[in-house]
Amino acid sequence: MQRFATELTIYPDCYLQIRRAKQTIFTDITETATVSELKQTLGYILHIDPNIICLISRGQILDVDTKRLNECGITTKEARPQNPFQLDFTLKLDDGTYENVEIIPYAIQNFVE
Repeated sequence: MQRFATELTIYPDCYLQIRRAKQTIFTDITETATVSELKQTLGYILHIDPNIICLISRGQILDVDTKRLNECGITTKEARPQNPFQLDFTLKLDDGTYENVEIIPYAIQNFVE
């Protein structure tokens, strides 16, 4: 009897596109990872303290570090390689507040033939 691969084995990780201003980071992580683990991954990539990162999903701040990504609506069904789940992030300022969310759109070039 042949076994069929489940969706979980085809897409074991959540594929994420994480943006801030002109920065775009692509990464993957399991949907059972916590918000804190994602911040640590992002901090490692950017060489910054993960404690100054604020993640935002669809306008909602992910402020509970112990919450799992799938509890925040970030699942393997929503975050596939061909269509990564988009998160925004800001950084904590010296006064303890966070930057405003600013995502600069990608440039569109018009080619004349």
